Amino acid sequence: MTDKKKEYLSVLGLLLAALLWGVSYPLTKVVEDCPTFYIVSIRFLVAAAALALIFHRHFRNFHKEILKYAFLLSFCITSMYIFGTIGIKYTTSVRASFFTCLSFVIIPILNLVIYKLKLNKTIVISVLICLAGMFLLSYTADMGTFSLNAGDLLCILAATAGSLHIIFLDRVTKQENMEPILFTIFLMAFVALWSTLIALATGAFAYAGTSSFQFGSIIALGLFCSAAAFLLQSICQKYVPSNRVGVIIAMEPASGCVISVIVLGEAMHWTGWLGALLVMVSLLYMEISSGRSNA
Repeated sequence: MTDKKKEYLSVLGLLLAALLWGVSYPLTKVVEDCPTFYIVSIRFLVAAAALALIFHRHFRNFHKEILKYAFLLSFCITSMYIFGTIGIKYTTSVRASFFTCLSFVIIPILNLVIYKLKLNKTIVISVLICLAGMFLLSYTADMGTFSLNAGDLLCILAATAGSLHIIFLDRVTKQENMEPILFTIFLMAFVALWSTLIALATGAFAYAGTSSFQFGSIIALGLFCSAAAFLLQSICQKYVPSNRVGVIIAMEPASGCVISVIVLGEAMHWTGWLGALLVMVSLLYMEISSGRSNA
């Protein structure tokens, strides 16, 4: 398979991962009464167990480097949930959804600061279009002023933690001896461990109001929105630069809103539809421009 075809298939794989994360929006709505880290703990325990069971033969390829990187990157994902969970308590849900989805802006900045990767014209234009789309997607008349409060800052920290995971994963997946499936298994296991410890410390497991339908939704979150989505990201990001990944992953909230409208019957203002369209336009512009530059 040529490198160009691998890149093309990897972009499609990352888009599928973003769509799976988008599915988590209506599924999380179903279990919104459950404690956050009760959900996160079970979700990632299911993800780790399912991947370990399906791909148990890959454990023969185990080496310490896989364990080390999975351990380190698990803190990025766990921090993302911690900051996002606390942040939404001190701001509106609309503002939280906007600020926690700013990875496509933060990733190029972090790459510039950490790795001295210069921003090209295509990425800058794509990010600006995507930013406009995300604003319209999350904007409501009661969003208030644009001054930052403590909750907003915590949500930005959540987005930064998610961005760090993407740019570090970019380096990890490109190592010759890295086994992406085994890495994802350990990554899910470590996130499950930290989430379980937090759930135990906060008394989240004392919650007894979970219905069978809600528990099934948490299982679905684990299988599809964690196991499948993160596995796709670990496999596909090897062939797509992290700056482009940031814009591709921005399809998550856009698809999440559309899926929520279709599945849950939620209403979305015309500005939201325009925002979702702009996010898609930013992705198309980036991929078409990248294809031309590589031709």
